[in-house]
Amino acid sequence: MAKHRSINTFKPSKKAQPTVDSRPIELRIDSLSDDGRGVARHNNKVVFIADALMGEQVVAKISRSHKRFDEARLIEVTEPSDDRVEPPCAIYERCGGCQLQHLSYAGQLMYKQSRFAKLIAATAPSTLIPSILHGENTGYRHRARLAYSGGHLGFKAKASHDIVPVDTCPLLEDSLNTVLAQSRGPIQGFFGDNAKGEVILTADFRGRIGIRILKEGFVDLKRSEKLADDIKAPAFLHSVVGNKGQSWLGAHEPLYFQATDTRTLRYQPGDFTQVNTSINRQIVKQCLSWLAPQAGERITDYFCGLGNFSVALADAGAQVIGFDSGKSMIESANQQAREGKLAIEYFCADLFNDAEIIVPASCHKVILDPPRAGAKKLCERIAKQKAITTVVYVSCDPATLARDLAILSQASFKITDAAMADMFPHTHHIESVVLLQR
Repeated sequence: MAKHRSINTFKPSKKAQPTVDSRPIELRIDSLSDDGRGVARHNNKVVFIADALMGEQVVAKISRSHKRFDEARLIEVTEPSDDRVEPPCAIYERCGGCQLQHLSYAGQLMYKQSRFAKLIAATAPSTLIPSILHGENTGYRHRARLAYSGGHLGFKAKASHDIVPVDTCPLLEDSLNTVLAQSRGPIQGFFGDNAKGEVILTADFRGRIGIRILKEGFVDLKRSEKLADDIKAPAFLHSVVGNKGQSWLGAHEPLYFQATDTRTLRYQPGDFTQVNTSINRQIVKQCLSWLAPQAGERITDYFCGLGNFSVALADAGAQVIGFDSGKSMIESANQQAREGKLAIEYFCADLFNDAEIIVPASCHKVILDPPRAGAKKLCERIAKQKAITTVVYVSCDPATLARDLAILSQASFKITDAAMADMFPHTHHIESVVLLQR
């Protein structure tokens, strides 16, 4: 689930850094870390090398030394991996958005599947091999979040708060790249040379693009109105929100998200939607297959958002109860459920607060799709509910998933199926889906 990210000013640490030996060293890459860096050993310490691949022989220089590990900068690849490819993006080496463009897409899928398999090994049968859900590895993002600072609009640089200006991004849908090119001038004119902020672009399946601006400081209403006039259709300025004073609210025509092959959901640019609509539809189908909803049975959807899973379950005949903390999204979800005559009731609840967690009576199946923080308190509550026999857990963070699976496994839940979903090709991020039963 998306969370607002504040814009921070980088302040370097005043703590003295250990002196490092800057002489080139030869390293053999043994594996890839969870963040996609190559892993080697040197002088009895683990060394992490960005942009290196498993099996490669490389030349690198130690850039930072820590007590238990070192970090190194890649100088040369002397024995390249067969999976090494030319990155599709011209600014890949500087931009911090992607970590794996130098690895073939088949190699990326194998790396992510292996990571996920190791993660669930503690609670899954040894014979279970997670399936892989994947699609196009370019042009898949229908949302983009760019930073603005010092007169530049782009993405954050690797390990830095500097801005890497971007003209086009191969991961974005074509319509977003077109709008980015058309709107760059007006947006730069709006911000000027000194202001800082973020620009969020969101495209719906009909081709309309909402632009939402998060700005440091005060919002000038006249400048915002002018920016709205300068934005060309099919894009429109949705809002300009500052962290001081009033905000500017403009066009609020809804966008439409393709949740299933037959269902769309209305949303506003500030609402959460999965960034990769193709993979999202595959995940929904997989979850629907596992939950096997029967006519009239009750299924609970936690962290339901606008109803990404709820509408598919209701279409299959289930009576769905959804919970999430976003008040405006819950109101919109309820309105859309009534309009669609769907057997769904949505409720606002903080699912990180044990006092607000509700497990409806006569509910034997649940699905949860939490943000990166996971769902520790919710899983603890589910573990105590003997009536619940089936849990489908959709995760965007391997570490919190592992923690929560351990909680459920202690309550006799067993993993019976799992899938790695490549929601974010060319990055180290993993989306996954797990079926647990008892």
